Amino acid sequence: MDVDTKDVLEFLQSAARSVGAEVSSPWFYFQVGVVLLGAGIAFGAGAALRSRIDPTKLGANSPAPFRVIVRVLLAHSATVVFAILMRVARIIMKEVTWPSRSYLLAVFAKLALAWLVIRLLTSVIRNQFILRLVSISAWLVAALSIIGQLDPVIEALDSVSIMFGGLRLTPLLLIQLAVLLAVALWLSNVASNFAENRIAQSGDLTPSVQVLLVKLIRLGLMIFAVAAAMSAVGINLSALAIFSGAPASASASACRRSSRTSSAALSSWSTNR
Repeated sequence: MDVDTKDVLEFLQSAARSVGAEVSSPWFYFQVGVVLLGAGIAFGAGAALRSRIDPTKLGANSPAPFRVIVRVLLAHSATVVFAILMRVARIIMKEVTWPSRSYLLAVFAKLALAWLVIRLLTSVIRNQFILRLVSISAWLVAALSIIGQLDPVIEALDSVSIMFGGLRLTPLLLIQLAVLLAVALWLSNVASNFAENRIAQSGDLTPSVQVLLVKLIRLGLMIFAVAAAMSAVGINLSALAIFSGAPASASASACRRSSRTSSAALSSWSTNR
């Protein structure tokens, strides 16, 4: 197990210094109060909007993409209001005092905006588990980028590793693989459902053949999704052949011995003849 303790400690110390510098300032607590007040107002405004507006009638005569955008914004109306309030509070604070004293407000405004953008982009995903996984993962990456800690976190996650055969496993690699696997399997499921519908509409195939084709397509797409996800993170399947050395040579030796024995037996049989 390869652990770069120095990098991990440096990251933790840097994070502690940053938090300590913020907490020691009285403006930090003022910003926390503004954030809590804005969150309360946004929660109430969002609840009021959702209770008075029917999402099924909203933009009924508009194009489908516009209806999706409007409905997602309505479902997350509290986040919309919160982002606007934090942005307004940030502008006011910059006008009356130093910009550094409203840094926390800018961070919360960007976090709220990032969440809205991510939910809009992932609105095409119907599977709730995949939707939550992709949304939360993307938002965590965006949050770390916003506070300037994405690179240190990546380095810390990549500094701890375990050698598994010829493969170097790290927490970063496992996280990337989990997210990519979830997305790839979801895409394969969408493709297989589409293929199943097309096969079901075909009148030239018997029900048993249709079932067989659907199973073969699902299996093929699943294998392709797993292989694509592993290839995307740089995992070579040959690196997982932990016992590929000694057994292979032993098998080769056994084959050679068997070949020599067969040759000797054949020669003996010929002589006897």
